[in-house]
Amino acid sequence: MGEIVVALVTGLIGGFAGGLLGVGGGAVYIPVMVLLLDKQQHVAQGASLAAVVVTAVVGGLTHLRRGNVDPPTVVWVAPAAIVAGFGAAFLADALAADVLRRIFAAVALYFAVTMIVGTLRQQRAPS
Repeated sequence: MGEIVVALVTGLIGGFAGGLLGVGGGAVYIPVMVLLLDKQQHVAQGASLAAVVVTAVVGGLTHLRRGNVDPPTVVWVAPAAIVAGFGAAFLADALAADVLRRIFAAVALYFAVTMIVGTLRQQRAPS
């Protein structure tokens, strides 16, 4: 029962983060599944991607209705993202779980630091 509650709360937080911030929820889903639900890295990433599909469709359609989507940009970005997604999924499957976990952690840390530094620079910049 506790695992179900953790999964439900994780879905709520990840879905909220995906809709609000556009991060897709993977930044929430994967660490929770690996660290709290004791799922293997590959399983967590696969489950995260499956959950993100639903979040992305709902969030994307909502943003489209509100005029926050530039369709010509999507036309160029989406095909490249699909090709890269297939390639990266095959690569992830070929990597050992500990290597994949380290790559995920490094990328998450890099983006966190980049966003913090960028925000601090914006706050210091003269208006």
